[in-house]
Amino acid sequence: MPNLIVRMTVAELSERIAARELSPTEVTDAYLAEIASGNPRIHAYVTVADESARREARSLTEEIARRGPRGPLHGIPVAVKDLQDTAGLRTTYGSSFFRDHVPAADAESVARLRAAGAVVLGKTNTHEFACGVSTDNPHHGTTRNPWHPERVPGGSSGGSAAAVSAGLAPLATGSDTGGSIRMPAAVCGCVGIKPTHGRVSLRGTYPMAASFDHVGPIGRSARDCALALNALAGFDAEDPWSRRFADEDFTRLLGAPLAGRRIGVDRSFVPMPLEPAVEAGLERALATLGDLGAEIVEVRLPPAVDVLTCGFTLISAETHAVHAERFAASPEGYGADLRGLLASGRSIEGAAVARAFHRREDLAREFERLFASVDALISPTVAIEAPPIGGTHVRIGGVETDVTLAMASWTMVHNLSRLPTIAIPSGRGAAGLPTSVQISTAPGEEALALGLGDALENALWPPADRWPA
Repeated sequence: MPNLIVRMTVAELSERIAARELSPTEVTDAYLAEIASGNPRIHAYVTVADESARREARSLTEEIARRGPRGPLHGIPVAVKDLQDTAGLRTTYGSSFFRDHVPAADAESVARLRAAGAVVLGKTNTHEFACGVSTDNPHHGTTRNPWHPERVPGGSSGGSAAAVSAGLAPLATGSDTGGSIRMPAAVCGCVGIKPTHGRVSLRGTYPMAASFDHVGPIGRSARDCALALNALAGFDAEDPWSRRFADEDFTRLLGAPLAGRRIGVDRSFVPMPLEPAVEAGLERALATLGDLGAEIVEVRLPPAVDVLTCGFTLISAETHAVHAERFAASPEGYGADLRGLLASGRSIEGAAVARAFHRREDLAREFERLFASVDALISPTVAIEAPPIGGTHVRIGGVETDVTLAMASWTMVHNLSRLPTIAIPSGRGAAGLPTSVQISTAPGEEALALGLGDALENALWPPADRWPA
């Protein structure tokens, strides 16, 4: 019989804790027991914080008795991607160089979650330095997809998505440079949101390409992600990428009617051909949004070749810049796939970077004009179902394609444009693996993206039905 506590959403757990029907200690103990039995199969966590999690939970249980809960995340366990610093808890960044690194302070995003009352369960596996789509880590092991143990959980936040999908955490943090929150959420049957660039502090999160990097939550539902984003978002004067936004409640449009909403789709925008199951999931999502009262509007996105060329040029160059000195001194400390990425970044000429930088700003303006006529855009999240572990290529429509391109081609555009974007499960393919669509909105409109995602997932594939066997 499944552990009923770990089958609850964050919203359900929060209600039970506030009503004194469950305590933070009971909830944390239930998850630690589930991790003990399930993590050896999935390898979602590289470090489990048993003692500190129980200590935090006891303190939060006592606090409720004295003065009540701090808010919706009081006593909620959370898994933290091993790219984000955690005070006193090993943080490897998925690398060999930081295998025994123990930070003195929390990343700002982790500190905000703790301040809201969250309990840190441990650190989830990531692709090396967040630079990949499989979470097949040469230094810290391979994370497996809970829906099929021989398939990848996506990357680079694969451990976080696998933990949520398998019931080893109700909520997890992720980072997203080219799709690293949304890709894992998509192939693991979860919800993940990349906020507007600068909405959540990057301080204390190891950079891949800071002008593309985002921190955000992965959860079982859009509502859970909204509750998490309420804690995570906020201006940080010590983060040069942080931006000021008006304070808001990201749950405010959950349950709002969709009548009058205009959702844009561009069927000619195909950065990567789709597997039939993914295309079918998109059509189901469009039909469902229409049934809910939204108007589906044909739009024209920027050329896909511009998006991919610009995005991969800038990310490769920025990533090499982060690692240039260490890579030159100790290339053997990097895994083979990351060595290839860094070598390609090293070879990019300055003129190409300058052209891509200017094209990026042109693309951002094109999206601004689009949002004058529609409320949101919808597209597939990932072109394929979760590919096999260890594969470097996949076959789509009879054509062999690099697996990184197949996974990241559809997500890249929203990192390039800095738009808030949420990945929502859209169904299952012939192999029983999840598919997903992503909904993006204008900068600063996360509440709308979450509201649309909440309506869609509850009509299309509710969280309570979305469990791997």
